[in-house]
Amino acid sequence: MPNYDFPPHLEALLQEHLESGDYTSTDEVLIAALRSLQFEKEDWAAVSEALDTFDAGNQGFSLDEAVAEVRRRNNVPS
Repeated sequence: MPNYDFPPHLEALLQEHLESGDYTSTDEVLIAALRSLQFEKEDWAAVSEALDTFDAGNQGFSLDEAVAEVRRRNNVPS
């Protein structure tokens, strides 16, 4: 396993995640963090696209329709 050199505040955060039992290694925590960053990037891109569409005059879905679509895409029950 690679040896990572984190600043103390990040090392403490890493240890919190490891001690939670949700992760068994530093690599697992880092992989989860990178995936989270990717999802965040994709979410912001979708928000930006939606705002551009709205600014162009297309109001798109109602809030209820948008929430239902997000749930559908993520397999979340209503």
